[in-house]
Amino acid sequence: MMAQEYHIVTSLLQMVPRTLADAFLLRKVGIATGLTILIGHCWFTMWLVRRYLGPMRTAPIAHTSNFWISKLGTAPPPNDKETKDELSAFLIQCGQDPSQLPWCVCWSFLGTPLVILNSLQSIKDVLIDAQLKKSRNGKPAAQRGRLINKIQNIVFGGKNINNTVGEEWRWRRLVMGRPFSKQKLTTNHLPFAIKRVKELTSTIQQAADTRQTLELDDVFMDLTMDVINQYLYGRSAEHELDYSIVGGKTNLKHEHHLLGLGFMSPLIWLPFGIGQSAWAQQAFAPARYRIKRFINDSIDRALEDAKACNDTKFHSLAAEVASKYNDDRVDLLNDFLTITFAGHDTTAHTLAFAFSEIARNPQIQEKIYEETCAVFGPVMDDSTITSEKLSQLSYIRAVYQETMRLYPAVVFIPVHANDNIMADGQIISAGSEMWCNVRGLQMNSEIFPEPEKFKPERWLEIEVGSQNTRLHNFPNLSFTLGPHSCLGKSLALLELRLAIAHIVHHFTCSLKADHIIDTKVELTTKPRYGVPVNFQRRCYHMIQ
Repeated sequence: MMAQEYHIVTSLLQMVPRTLADAFLLRKVGIATGLTILIGHCWFTMWLVRRYLGPMRTAPIAHTSNFWISKLGTAPPPNDKETKDELSAFLIQCGQDPSQLPWCVCWSFLGTPLVILNSLQSIKDVLIDAQLKKSRNGKPAAQRGRLINKIQNIVFGGKNINNTVGEEWRWRRLVMGRPFSKQKLTTNHLPFAIKRVKELTSTIQQAADTRQTLELDDVFMDLTMDVINQYLYGRSAEHELDYSIVGGKTNLKHEHHLLGLGFMSPLIWLPFGIGQSAWAQQAFAPARYRIKRFINDSIDRALEDAKACNDTKFHSLAAEVASKYNDDRVDLLNDFLTITFAGHDTTAHTLAFAFSEIARNPQIQEKIYEETCAVFGPVMDDSTITSEKLSQLSYIRAVYQETMRLYPAVVFIPVHANDNIMADGQIISAGSEMWCNVRGLQMNSEIFPEPEKFKPERWLEIEVGSQNTRLHNFPNLSFTLGPHSCLGKSLALLELRLAIAHIVHHFTCSLKADHIIDTKVELTTKPRYGVPVNFQRRCYHMIQ
């Protein structure tokens, strides 16, 4: 430590009262006031030492006028009255500013620095290396962000696969990992996914015949909810599950929306356990109760189905994993709630954003159509759709990859540093909160030229050494990286490929005139004003 820095530290420490009595007697104040002064003084001293003497003292400052980010080091709560996606704008600004590489810092009033990781290498160092490395206290050097873990615990009503760390997370991941593998999903779930997408295509055909504009975000939400329920319980139809518990089948997604409002509630931020009280949760707890009742009843039905079959075949995720959980089902219900909540809207929003671009680009529609004809033939029926052929849809893959680049479901990945971390050659202090800046990195023009344009071709491997070849291996950050990568990735990709291929093979489409596509972040990125699309049947094509 340099002499000047040592002098500053010494001076600061001399300012701290040496005994509690010093604080109590300070100007003859009372005990409560004295303790408050002592704690505040110590906190401020540590903040100054960390800010001006710590390893991050020379890091660039993240520039923002947003109070929540700059002063509190946290994401602004979703607000229905906002008209601009300020969070995305901030992240894009950080990712596009070379002076804020490889990462920048917000020094919040709360004392915990918020580090914005803007380079791919720094994100890999944190999500992959640091999450696998043990710190001095035996914990991973980096783990899930503390604040989002706490909020999830309150909103979902307990620990689950998305907010646990260490052994509590590991056993859950081990139980769930195999059923969600790509091989298991395609073997067990592809036939139903095909059937459900064909039902959606029939809905689109009716809209096309009556010249009705479809709101795709809602339509795709119904699709993804059915696909997830079928995999979880082996059932999804109106008569197969007791949807009356949640007010009807079409109301299930609304119940999830009501539960999601819990993440926006300022009451759950209250300290001293107030945020965990029934009073603080009154706005969203009833929806959580109804959804968990529905899940519990659906698990009972799934177990009865598996028992009746009495074989070793895969019937449902519930039948596959229920015996590995405690009989009280507390953890099982929380994990199933998390899987449904996290999976249905992210995939639906991604499909909606994909079609917002497809509908505005006739040339992209024709390229998709040409590819589906080449892979499946002019008639796309059940017998021609296989996992092998779906994997040959390279242009469709480029379309949804470009969609996830321009409209990432998760704009940042929150991580907490349990130990000092070397991120892209620079040290991040232990105790810091970190945001892996997915939104900003994917709008960096050095990596993605003309980042504001929708260009699926950038993901196609054309020639060795080209920019496209490098992007072909760019990690899909929407599903995060490392040991905590998204459990449902294979299911989401199956839905994306199948839905885009089947719909565009049978229809052309156009966005409603003068409609604006914009983003809004409410945990995940959603279309602020929806995605209204008009469809027309392709000539000589009838739904098979």
